Amino acid sequence: MDGVIYQGVYPTLMGRTVRLDLTAVLEATGELKHFLDLGSACLQAEEPPSQEASEALIFGLADELEDHLQAMRAAQGSATIDDLRVWTRAWIEKRREAFPEEAPRE
Repeated sequence: MDGVIYQGVYPTLMGRTVRLDLTAVLEATGELKHFLDLGSACLQAEEPPSQEASEALIFGLADELEDHLQAMRAAQGSATIDDLRVWTRAWIEKRREAFPEEAPRE
């Protein structure tokens, strides 16, 4: 499972680090649509954002979610797909609180 969810990154001076393959996590947990809905709600809350601002917002959300999942995994010591699903959904729901009318719940 880790091979699908994690990818090794080898920066020149920093040594090996591990980053989540967030797309694989979102697909495996069934949370991709919910993440995209959150991104859409965030974008709708802005005045018509530029393409650059839209990309920055979505990548920022992805970075925040990745940091959250990494922290939760570190605190627990390991993670199953079910853990990732619960953590991801909780993070998305918390973020949605700022956009209740734009982010329909399923």
